[in-house]
Amino acid sequence: MRPVIPRSRTCSRHVVVRFALKLAVFSLFCGVQIASGGPNLFFDLTTLAAGACMVLALQSLEAPLGRSLNYWDEALVFWLISHLGKSILGHG
Repeated sequence: MRPVIPRSRTCSRHVVVRFALKLAVFSLFCGVQIASGGPNLFFDLTTLAAGACMVLALQSLEAPLGRSLNYWDEALVFWLISHLGKSILGHG
């Protein structure tokens, strides 16, 4: 089966920008929540983002370890951030 959306080499730049924007939004929301006295949910949000990226990769039929970056790579980085953050803080 072919991917639903054809990919090109310029797709990697799109994935990096998309990843950076997601991290910026997560940081903004978590910063506001911490400032208001709430718990830090940044690493929980990155876990959810990893799951969402995996679902999107399966839905768009992307191959893991492709020539360009895709949702699988984004899911892996989100999962690594979540896992490392939780292990450093001792939450999981």
